Amino acid sequence: MFMHHRHRTVLQTMVKGTRACHLTTRVGLLCVVGFASALLAGCGELEPMREPEVVDLELTTDTLKASMRDAQRTVAELRADLEARRRELAEAQVARAQLEGRVREAERRVLEARQVIELQREELAAARTERAQVSRSSLQLQSQMRQLQKQLARTGKSSPAPNGQEATPVPSSGAVRKDQKAMQVPAQRNQFSEFPEMPQVASTSGAAMPVRANREPSSGVERSMVPTKHVSVKPGDTLWSIAQKYRVQLQQLRTLNQLTDNRIVSGQALWLPDDQPMSEVGADKGASTR
Repeated sequence: MFMHHRHRTVLQTMVKGTRACHLTTRVGLLCVVGFASALLAGCGELEPMREPEVVDLELTTDTLKASMRDAQRTVAELRADLEARRRELAEAQVARAQLEGRVREAERRVLEARQVIELQREELAAARTERAQVSRSSLQLQSQMRQLQKQLARTGKSSPAPNGQEATPVPSSGAVRKDQKAMQVPAQRNQFSEFPEMPQVASTSGAAMPVRANREPSSGVERSMVPTKHVSVKPGDTLWSIAQKYRVQLQQLRTLNQLTDNRIVSGQALWLPDDQPMSEVGADKGASTR
């Protein structure tokens, strides 16, 4: 009974306390509700709470956008680099084409130079061959000339004529003329200036050489036709002026030098006859008449 009474007393005490606390609790709750209402009215509506998946998706999207921008910038840089490389390749191809053109031009010039060298070698070989032939022909001609001179000298010494003249057989000079024509030496034009001691008649006729060399002229007129000296034609000289200067007849001068007309050139050698006095010629004529 005592325990029951005790529990009852405790319950009554708790009920009284609960009632007292209940009033305080109500007042606190009212204060909290009022404060919350004032806060909501002052700050407006609060943002809704985001879920973690949405936040992660937005972050991923932003990251992808940034990566895409970086990739686009990298692609633009690579395109610019590719364009630069293409330009360099085009320039290299142009330079290569130019070098190939120069190489082909150099090869063509080398080929032309080789052809020219070959032609020059052929011409040089032909010139050497021709020079050797001319040298052999010249040696043969000189040998024939020496033989002819020896034959003429022997014939002139061994067979004198009864009238003081030498009747010698006339050797043929056809072979000598053929050799001279084959050689075609331009120096034959200046034969008189190069060999003044040989008379002009000796180069044209082999028969006149022993007669002029081995006999004396029979008359003064014939002695006057024998050339004893020669003169060289100077600029401005004419055949008539030379004949007047050396007191010879124009026809006689033309006959002695075997000229068909009065034309002469500067540097030409002209033979002059022996200028014997006319008194000696008359004396020779009188002696021959007696």
